[in-house]
Amino acid sequence: MTDSFREVEQRVALTRKRLRGYPHEQVLLARLVTHVQKRQTDLCNAALKPHELNMVTYTALMMLYGSPEQTLTPSALSQATGEKPTNVTRVCDELLARGLIERSAGIADRRKVVLRLSPAGEALIAALQPGIRQALQQLYGDFDAGQIAALTTLLRQVLARTDASPSTPLP
Repeated sequence: MTDSFREVEQRVALTRKRLRGYPHEQVLLARLVTHVQKRQTDLCNAALKPHELNMVTYTALMMLYGSPEQTLTPSALSQATGEKPTNVTRVCDELLARGLIERSAGIADRRKVVLRLSPAGEALIAALQPGIRQALQQLYGDFDAGQIAALTTLLRQVLARTDASPSTPLP
């Protein structure tokens, strides 16, 4: 393992010695996934920082960009980003203040709020891609298509299990 994960590995190994039946392999895997996710977020945040964005705001922009007509309701954006509604409200307020998204009433139902990517938001997304591409290349660039497919399949299986029982705590 890399040096940044060695201390975690050592602590899990010690816990294994102290607790009979401790699921050390699964715990180590769970900690490794968390560790990788943190590093991925840090790399992407570094690429986004010059644009005064972070992964949460970037993800919100990208979910709008990838939506039909580049629009979503706040609740759909919350679901698409995995963020809690209160955080999505804060993120949207920030993106609105910067002119990166627009908020309007729905056409079919005027009570419904619709968020739309603005032209400035669309331009910013294009400007962000080289930095994000470089961060992802640093993370996954050495993987071949088969490795990416295998990792994707395994992570989707884990996600399906957590989606089936979201209240089960992880070790």
